[in-house]
Amino acid sequence: MKAEGHLNKAKEIKESMEKLLPDSEGKNVVAIVELSYGIIQHLVAYGLEIKYKQHLDTHVGIPKLLRELRETKIAEDFERLDTFRQGRWYGSRGNGEVIKECLEIIKRVEVWTKRGPMG
Repeated sequence: MKAEGHLNKAKEIKESMEKLLPDSEGKNVVAIVELSYGIIQHLVAYGLEIKYKQHLDTHVGIPKLLRELRETKIAEDFERLDTFRQGRWYGSRGNGEVIKECLEIIKRVEVWTKRGPMG
């Protein structure tokens, strides 16, 4: 998938996720976390391609590549979301602030895609 394809896919998933928000009762936490992960995966793929001409179509190796490119904060955000994902998929740990943090991570990565390398 080319850069614009990743960006369009992220936007499509985000539109779907927004139908589940707000989630004041916490009924959609698992789905929101999964959708957030998909959004981030596509946004990071888009950012890596437009900033560094690096292309990954899978989440495997993304944090390592981000660190090699000195994009440590984005790597940490990706790993944080992966931790939420595992915790929600296989359990139900701490749902209280998870949605809020997922949305904050998405916003940070969206801003990152608009900045130059190591921005």
